[in-house]
Amino acid sequence: MQKVFVAQHHAEAYFVDGLLRANGIESEVRGEALFTTIGGSSVIPGASPEVWVLNPAQVSQAAELIRRYSKGEALPESAGPAWQCPNCGEHHESQFATCWQCETAKPGPTSMGS
Repeated sequence: MQKVFVAQHHAEAYFVDGLLRANGIESEVRGEALFTTIGGSSVIPGASPEVWVLNPAQVSQAAELIRRYSKGEALPESAGPAWQCPNCGEHHESQFATCWQCETAKPGPTSMGS
């Protein structure tokens, strides 16, 4: 497992997590709870939400996607229909693998080869 991205806020962390998952990279967001409980956490090292890649073999692929996202370059098109969270009803575009509202996983398979 390796940290590949430090987000400015939890929404950005979940966007990057969804981007990676939509491209077959198993990832997870860590540190979100710490970010929301510590005032001024954006200036405290280690208190921002982080995205971690679970499979070390996918780190370089993840790094390239994150580089493209960070530079505002074109990203791979997401495939599939938008989906609604079965837990809270929030609507999401297809590239998101986890509900940003309640963190429930997208129904059906989200891994496209680990």
